[in-house]
Amino acid sequence: MATTCSSMPGMRSRFSTRQRQKRYSARGKRSLRVKAVHEIELTTRVLKAVRRIATEHDARVLEVNLRVGEINEPNSLQLWLNKLGGDEFNLTKFNISRVPITIKCECGYVGNASSIDTHIPQPELGIPCPKCGGHELSLTSGQELEIVDVKLEKKGVQKRRTKKSR
Repeated sequence: MATTCSSMPGMRSRFSTRQRQKRYSARGKRSLRVKAVHEIELTTRVLKAVRRIATEHDARVLEVNLRVGEINEPNSLQLWLNKLGGDEFNLTKFNISRVPITIKCECGYVGNASSIDTHIPQPELGIPCPKCGGHELSLTSGQELEIVDVKLEKKGVQKRRTKKSR
């Protein structure tokens, strides 16, 4: 099952949850390249959606508020938003609200991934539930990528600046 970016219609990750988890757990140069490609892809999709909103309203983007799950590496996403935004988004402020990784087990245990001292819990790697020791863990949050809102300024409208007289 592929994860859906909730507020961006048509945005689906091309990797299944299991494939994404394996990538993030892998070590070495290749996994870093794959991770960067994934983050660049997500960033490109966010910028495309924001660009579409700005075009529809014939406006310039002032601020974008995002909800990003920890699996999507919010710090890297912020870096790529600034780099790939170019001149079009150089004055845009990107605010990222982080969503922690939460896991759930069949025994009823629910907790943050940090509570079992790992970045991402993965049954296929043999990481057990802290309560029952079982391996039926599932991610309940931490995969989100959502554009919460976008603040725009109509093109051609100048903000007033008041000068203080001396």
